[in-house]
Amino acid sequence: FKFKNTGDADLVISQANAACGCTSPEYPKEPIKPGNEGEIKVTFRSEGIAGQVAKTVTILANTTPTTKVLTLSGEVIKKNP
Repeated sequence: FKFKNTGDADLVISQANAACGCTSPEYPKEPIKPGNEGEIKVTFRSEGIAGQVAKTVTILANTTPTTKVLTLSGEVIKKNP
């Protein structure tokens, strides 16, 4: 997930929490200056999962509102043996 700080102060992300153990987020630990861009990488492990999926990551930052929910959705197609 790419983003741009359109505010007039440094953007500080303090947490990124996945709703389940099969999803893991990586977020910038340093402040994002106004006008600069950043990226939150989300890894989804699909072992043992098939069909439609929707996973969420909740971001906590010094923004208004303080939380933002990112959604990763798609379809996992089971491999034929």
